Amino acid sequence: MSGNEDEIGLLSGIPTPPASAKPDASAPAQATFTPEPAHVPTPKLDSRMFLTLQAADDTARNLTAGTITTLSAVLTSRAPGPATAKLTIEVGYTSTYPGEGAEWPVRWTPPGKRQMLELFPRKESHPISLLPNTGVALSFEVTAPVGVRYGDRVEVRLAAELDDDGHPVQLTLACVARQAVLAIKTSRGYEREVADTLLARAEEKPDVVFSLLVPSSLRGYVFAEGMSFEGVREMLKGIRKARGLVEGETTLKEVEPLLVPKITVEGFVEGAIVELISGPFKGEKARVKKIDQAKEEITVELIEAVVPIPVTVRGDHVRMLERGGSRGGS
Repeated sequence: MSGNEDEIGLLSGIPTPPASAKPDASAPAQATFTPEPAHVPTPKLDSRMFLTLQAADDTARNLTAGTITTLSAVLTSRAPGPATAKLTIEVGYTSTYPGEGAEWPVRWTPPGKRQMLELFPRKESHPISLLPNTGVALSFEVTAPVGVRYGDRVEVRLAAELDDDGHPVQLTLACVARQAVLAIKTSRGYEREVADTLLARAEEKPDVVFSLLVPSSLRGYVFAEGMSFEGVREMLKGIRKARGLVEGETTLKEVEPLLVPKITVEGFVEGAIVELISGPFKGEKARVKKIDQAKEEITVELIEAVVPIPVTVRGDHVRMLERGGSRGGS
């Protein structure tokens, strides 16, 4: 057994490798792998830092029934280069009479398009191309329906963002229904009769006509405060001596002088020379002796009368000729 130990070797222990090992040319070469760098996600842009959304004029506007207006906004980018923003539009209605308010037609023309599109009460999104520091106009045409109620409101809610970052810039444009002052033409002398008949009908439909004005200083007209031309026009049908509505809305500035009684003796002074334009002394010249502001009356003395007799007349029965003259008539 001892003679074979050198050939078989020991059964235990650690074998000693050869002194010089040569690589096997036939074995495949081992590839060297370089680890890839860890992927770092690109941070999203914050839209509030790069976008502005502002109203071109006012954010809310009062509108009468049957009229059309335009609400405008401007979207601007401050990004260093061209960008595309997602514009979300939502149209919503509110009414003082839930379930009865009419829908307001809203239309707009997307930037770069020519055809106007109808906007419905739901959310919809559109891509908007933006250049640095260059505003893009957004215009919305709003129509107040004929059947709108006082205080009804439509809102165009806008939101714009870059890269769906979750931080959009927002803006709300709105229109609110208001009443209008309408002028009704009548036959002269029948203003009160037309107003009384219209008032009786308005009591049955209180949402159409709110109030009536019959100015004594303006013959042939009655003014109605109502929500729509069509509603008042429908009420006028069949009313005797009513000749229809004057086209266009009458402003409060035009009606305001009719609400304040005019002082007929304003501008007259004692000693002034006037002409009587009504009454038994029509055409006579007289000198003002006394002015009664409370009663709106003027006491005058006829200049050509042999015996100076004081005559008291209404302020609208005389016409100023000469404002001067000595006080007290001397």
